[in-house]
Amino acid sequence: MQRIDEVALAGQELFSRGDMKRASRNFSRALSMSRSADYPPGTAQQLNNLGAVALEEGDYPQARDYFTQAYNLNQEHQQWAAASVNQANLATAAVKQGQPAAASQHLLTAQEAAQQSRSPQALGRVYLQWAGFYLDQKDPGSAQVFLSRAQPLATTPELRGTLFHHRGRLALARGDTGQALEMLTQAHTIDRSVQDRAAMAADLFYLGEVHQTRGAMSEAWDYYVRAFDVYAGLGKKSQLPRCLQRLQ
Repeated sequence: MQRIDEVALAGQELFSRGDMKRASRNFSRALSMSRSADYPPGTAQQLNNLGAVALEEGDYPQARDYFTQAYNLNQEHQQWAAASVNQANLATAAVKQGQPAAASQHLLTAQEAAQQSRSPQALGRVYLQWAGFYLDQKDPGSAQVFLSRAQPLATTPELRGTLFHHRGRLALARGDTGQALEMLTQAHTIDRSVQDRAAMAADLFYLGEVHQTRGAMSEAWDYYVRAFDVYAGLGKKSQLPRCLQRLQ
């Protein structure tokens, strides 16, 4: 199993650098090795990883197929925390396809799986995704409800960074740019400490939004450029157009 983990870890490193082609090769190799070793958790993890690559590349049907295979395998073996992640990823795919009703159903299933896992972190992660979903739907009241639920469960740097990020977005949606600036700056500090570059890029983008709302166009421009550079370095092509739109 150690060799499988090493191959998968190398794939995750390539994925984090935006090298989707080589990451996919590593995940596919780890998937074959997991199947040969009759290692269901590894098989499900690599299916999920391949789904993440397809999601980044905009191949939503393929992403859904991989995430669904991973979920079915985790459900069969009662790996509920991992199953929750699979359903949360299916929700992300649905949002990207403009299907909020389907996304909501996947999030409900993710929440149920997280509750069955009895993992506070798994449940906190789903609550934070609910908050982001409602912020995207311009429903700050519902977002606030889920942020309140997530707060006592957000005990890892990853979750705390996401919590502060969404608090910043919520404050911005309500017109409180001072609170938004404080929360997003805190989110960026946390995300930078754990080198979560995708989260850092999102923080930078919304910091640009805050400064633009305040009329501080020079500062806004700087944050949008920095967000663009990080997204480009990660190979996240889907995020580049909105940065360019702000820079025009």
